[in-house]
Amino acid sequence: MWEISRHQKAAAFALLLLNLPLVYGPAFANDVEQKQQELRQIQMQLQEQQSRALQAQRKVNSVSEKLRAVQTELDQARQEYGYINHRLRTLEEQTRADAEFLEKAEVELAERTKILSRRIRDIYKNGQVSYVDVLLGASDFRDFTTRYDLLRRVLDQDVALITQIKTQREQINSKQAQMEQDQAELLVLGQKASEKKSVIQMRRDEHQVVLNAAVNEKEVSERAYLELLETSREIESLIRRVQSDGQSADIQSSGSMLWPAVGPITSPFGWRTHPIFGTRRLHTGIDIGVGYGTPVIAVDSGIVIYADWMGGYGKTVIINHGGGLSTLYAHNSQLVVSEGQIVQKGSVVSKVGSTGNSTGPHLHFEVRKSGSPVSPIDYLP
Repeated sequence: MWEISRHQKAAAFALLLLNLPLVYGPAFANDVEQKQQELRQIQMQLQEQQSRALQAQRKVNSVSEKLRAVQTELDQARQEYGYINHRLRTLEEQTRADAEFLEKAEVELAERTKILSRRIRDIYKNGQVSYVDVLLGASDFRDFTTRYDLLRRVLDQDVALITQIKTQREQINSKQAQMEQDQAELLVLGQKASEKKSVIQMRRDEHQVVLNAAVNEKEVSERAYLELLETSREIESLIRRVQSDGQSADIQSSGSMLWPAVGPITSPFGWRTHPIFGTRRLHTGIDIGVGYGTPVIAVDSGIVIYADWMGGYGKTVIINHGGGLSTLYAHNSQLVVSEGQIVQKGSVVSKVGSTGNSTGPHLHFEVRKSGSPVSPIDYLP
């Protein structure tokens, strides 16, 4: 047997250490590479999730902001169409009145022209009468003045007849020229009205596309709902701030409420299930089914603390009634009150519409106690 010295053992151990990477290196490297690949996949998934969340958030932003932008353009198009329509009706009425005037004037002109023609024919047949001979043939001064008065009347009548005929012809010519101009403008306005109708329909279609995305795309729908909840919290903060500032002291409310509009409740207060995704969502008010443009009244006297666009609520009015109570009226087409205005019970505050996150004309009505939404049914008669 060979006896192994201490130096030989050390040399053998060193050689073993040098050969370890050759034995274990490939397996260790493969494991690290696999972990790094898994990490990269996780990072890619995170980035994809963040990208999808960002895209969804952008779509949500477009739901509220684009709805507002589209609504502004729609309101402007409707306003311009209303002006064009009003001008069209005015011109049509003026054209009818001008036509009646022309018909009457032409009849009168024909009669006067006939009288003048008869007068000229008589002069031609009987010869021109010498007015001087008529005057000099007077037997006395009284007869002279009588003849002079008669001659003056004949002359005045002739001059008046000729003047009337001339004036009437000028009026007829002027009316005919005006009617031609009005007819040309009517054609232009008719074309503009048609174009505005197309613009209105286009804006309505854009509005519907945005709403469809908010309803049918789950991520967008969920984030839109979260945004609506955030808006609801902003409303709560606004109401509490106003109430804490002591702005309710001068409010003379009756303590009882009227219905803000007459119509069926199409969506009640409380939790409801999304028809597509099955998720439960809180409906913070009631929806009343009424037609576009229907007047909305203040359910009780109070002070308007907000009257403007409010996110998914669209054009919104909020009234502080004192005693911790306030009411909200949303999705209006038109606001007829302004912030700081005192309103009486039963007075009109807005008109029903479909602005904001709304699929059709209706009134969304809320009652809030100290800023928090409560069931309106508990307060309505």
